[in-house]
Amino acid sequence: METNHINQSPIDLEILISDLKTEDARNLKLMHQMQQLMWGIASVYVFIIALKFIMTSPWFEKLGGFLTLVALVAFALIFRNYHKEYKSIDYGIPTIQMLQKAAIRYGLLQSRVLYIVVPIILEGIGLNLMMYDNFTDLEPLNRILFFQMSYFLVMVIAFIIGYVIWKKLQKPLRDHALALLREFES
Repeated sequence: METNHINQSPIDLEILISDLKTEDARNLKLMHQMQQLMWGIASVYVFIIALKFIMTSPWFEKLGGFLTLVALVAFALIFRNYHKEYKSIDYGIPTIQMLQKAAIRYGLLQSRVLYIVVPIILEGIGLNLMMYDNFTDLEPLNRILFFQMSYFLVMVIAFIIGYVIWKKLQKPLRDHALALLREFES
């Protein structure tokens, strides 16, 4: 009989692996869908930029469209990389190594998240330049600040939503993987 000194239910490796496979499959599908969405939106932006050049829009709108397009392509490439990563997950490797990779994969802040910061900044600048003329009631600096604060608020809300999803779906998987690793090491 196994004694559990932490007052938690014992962690079953088979259940954890099943849950990891389910979450990995969900993320694989999500990364593929996000990649396709980014390529689709980037295609629309190519058309928008072409129209801006034909219609002789101000230079800042053209630059904004280009920066937004670059950000969308960067997002598509990042999602493609994540898709490849989830597609190449191997559950046949040694258990300890598989659990270590799962714990890293489902950690909250990872170094690879920093790759998303640059496209987010580019997108914010690009959208700001494209929408600059929409806020004619405001002074130029106030136009920029108003848009950037709105954009920042949207990014904070997106981060909070992502955090809640992580805490509900992925943190338990990470915690269980780490607990099993500690159990195997002791």
